[in-house]
Amino acid sequence: MKIEKWNPVVKWDSPAGQTLKLLAVALPKDRIFRITVFGSAPLQLSLDANFLSADVDIFAEEDLSQIIDRNQLGMGQRPIYIEQCVPSTFSAGPDWPLRSYIERLENVEFCLPHPIDILVSKLSRLEEKDVRAFRLVYGLTNEPTEDQLKEVLMNAVDLFRPRFDEERAVGDILLNTRRAWEILYGKTIDVRAEIVVPALERRRKGYGLDAGGLKEDLSKLNRDSQK
Repeated sequence: MKIEKWNPVVKWDSPAGQTLKLLAVALPKDRIFRITVFGSAPLQLSLDANFLSADVDIFAEEDLSQIIDRNQLGMGQRPIYIEQCVPSTFSAGPDWPLRSYIERLENVEFCLPHPIDILVSKLSRLEEKDVRAFRLVYGLTNEPTEDQLKEVLMNAVDLFRPRFDEERAVGDILLNTRRAWEILYGKTIDVRAEIVVPALERRRKGYGLDAGGLKEDLSKLNRDSQK
């Protein structure tokens, strides 16, 4: 099911918005900056200004840490602070930029991922504050629908691959996806049968391959996830 491109009215007077405006003013004016805002802040900026989070997670093409610290925008320097992360911290599907929204402020292009991609990125952890994000988005928009969430997760199927040993404490995305389904739709889901298998079949067809080796691949995936 097609998911429309995100086109929100950004609440720049929200706590996260005010912090980002301070960053935009502080940045040098000799070039254009592209900054992606992720985590819970985009939901505050676009859906509910009262959906608070202490930090505003961002990533950018260059290191902004000195500018952030020099302008008292970092952790411990203000109640709502900026946390610059590496891009891989935002664990959504590869197609998330196609749905994102970009708004320019000063000489900064702020990129806000679509709420469905924000929610997908939270499935690896799904702590209580992440659950609140799911409830917020669904309560205000009646989305994502089951078909929409399945489609986005099929495109993000690699998120379901076994983790590195060092990542195992983060959370179980298979279990968390089932939990999210129960929270949003009041039902369970067989993640492997309804998301992983169709996604891998579609990928094989895209590669011009038949599905003959799919069963073997899934068996290996199961074995690896149990190690």
